[in-house]
Parts: sequence; structure tokens; C-alpha cells
Amino acid sequence: MHRLLTLGALAGLLVLSAGCGGSSSLDNTEAVVFLTVEVKEHNPEVNVCTANSGADLTIVKMEIESKPKSPGTNLSSNQDVNLRTWEITPSRIDGGTTVSPSWQTNVGVFVEAGGLTILENYRVYPVEFLDDPPFNYLFPENGGVDPETGNAIIRESLRLVIYGRTVSGKTVATEPTSVEFRFSCN
Repeated sequence: MHRLLTLGALAGLLVLSAGCGGSSSLDNTEAVVFLTVEVKEHNPEVNVCTANSGADLTIVKMEIESKPKSPGTNLSSNQDVNLRTWEITPSRIDGGTTVSPSWQTNVGVFVEAGGLTILENYRVYPVEFLDDPPFNYLFPENGGVDPETGNAIIRESLRLVIYGRTVSGKTVATEPTSVEFRFSCN
């Protein structure tokens, strides 16, 4: 009986500690700063039939802000961040299941500790992926509609996370942000 009570108490403590363990994404990096991304302006309309003659998908204007994890922390240039790896993960938001491929690119961006960096016309997705499923279903020669939804429009959300290091060598990543696009063939 004593053993059963001990096991019950241990199980209760385990449940309690799991509930108080904290799941903040602020704890996912070593740095004393965290980075937020705010998309200020983008063109959500993408014509896949004319995109091949154009450029990669871009975000017209976005801001990356560095903030201390603990309010009142004195930040120094050691907490300045050099972002290097951009990771884009698409997901369908229209009920379809065929998703365009994930993409990674290396682009350097500097964010001063406690500062704000404004980016303009940054590339978030390569134009050549618009020739692949699911977007190529929208081409007239392929029927002009997504076979999964029956619609002539495909909606995807691109989840963006940018990884880097502080000047002192601590890993850091931006908080994930999602940008929605509407793909069609007009």
C-alpha cells in the first residue's frame, strides 16, 4: 500500500511539473534576445501563368525586431544578431493536401540588439516552384483547377523562420510568422 501511495505521489508530481514546464518558444534558443517578424506589406495575389517570366515571390516590406527575453536586461553589441538561414514551410489553407516544397536559402541579415531591421523586397519563395504541383494544376493545359478542391485558386500559407547567431555565438531564431498567398492563373 505504501508503494502504491509513493507511485501515486510521484505520478502527481510528474503531471504537475509537466504542466509548469513552460512551452514558450522564447526558451528554444540560447540567446538573451528574441526576434519577432512583422510583415508590413506583401502582394498575396500570384499569377502562376505569368510568374515564370517574373521574379521570385517576395515580401515587399517586413520588420525584424530584437527584444530582451527578460525586461530590463541591458543589451550589448554581443547580443547583436547575424541571421543566415531562411526556412520556408508551405501549408495548404484551402482544404487541399498537395503542398509545394519546403525551401531554404542563406541570406545574411544583421539585427542590432534591442533594434529594428527593415527589409524590403526580400525573396521568400523561388519562382521555379510554381511549375510544380500543386500550382501546375492551374495551367490551362492541365485543366485549370486543383483536382483536390475543384477550385481555380490555391491558397497556401508560407511559414517563415530565420536562424542565426548572436555576435557572442549563441543560437537564435525568429519567432515563426506565416504569410498567406493566393495562387491562380489569370
